[in-house]
Amino acid sequence: MSLVTNKEKEHSFVDTALVITEGMKVEIYAGYDGKNDLQFSGFVSRINFKTPLELECEGYSYQLKRKIINKSFGRTTVRDVLNYLIEGTDIKLSAKMPDKIVFEPCTFKNYTAIQVLEWLKEKYLLTVFFEDRDLYVGWLATYKGGTVKHRLNWNVIKDDSLVFNTSKGAIVQIQAESRAESGERKKKKSQNVAKPGNVKRVTVEIQDEADKQMAVNDMQQRANQRGYTGKITGFLKPFVRPGMTTELIDNKYRDRNGKYFVESVSGNFTSSGGRQTIEIGGSLST
Repeated sequence: MSLVTNKEKEHSFVDTALVITEGMKVEIYAGYDGKNDLQFSGFVSRINFKTPLELECEGYSYQLKRKIINKSFGRTTVRDVLNYLIEGTDIKLSAKMPDKIVFEPCTFKNYTAIQVLEWLKEKYLLTVFFEDRDLYVGWLATYKGGTVKHRLNWNVIKDDSLVFNTSKGAIVQIQAESRAESGERKKKKSQNVAKPGNVKRVTVEIQDEADKQMAVNDMQQRANQRGYTGKITGFLKPFVRPGMTTELIDNKYRDRNGKYFVESVSGNFTSSGGRQTIEIGGSLST
């Protein structure tokens, strides 16, 4: 049972087991000094009946996990494929998403919609994330999100999973290979690589040469970076969401300061406070 107080200060008891159900939409507002921001919007994915009651929540990707795709696509665009995936959901495509990434003919049989997104990440080397209910699928290099600052040992509570890569310059060159309908193998290498030590080869479905060049350059940025990888845990402020940039500041080792793509954000909220755990992605420092 839980005590609920409405705006008129009237009290009532409700059975949370009857009120809260899996799949229910949820919004979480949290902050400090009465200034609460929308920290999360999504769905209840699991209910843990303990004291106090614990709710596990998931973003709008939740709506794609049970949607089964049996569909053959001709040559079209990634945007058209995504529009099909999100039919019947509350998800919208991000206005920041590229319009004309070419999608080659493909058949999906008994895939979930979320598995199709994972397939796009693997075969088209695309960056995929949600901004609340807005789905972004595109290139890391062209996405522009907001920027926040995190200073180690100040507004970062935990950083023991951070690993700093001290290598300087690009040591691996990315080479994407695809097979045309004629059977011919087509290759494209990443650009602006200084004295690569070796070549990493990936097989992709991309046939469009401009898209393939964007893909290998994106993968190059992720593969060869001097900087941090891992996760940090911070307070509820600054508010962070996937797709943003965090500027990591280390006053002890100032040469390690840099900007990073926010790959994912998870968190927990209780009556005593809240935390954000931020996964660091590719380095955005030049």
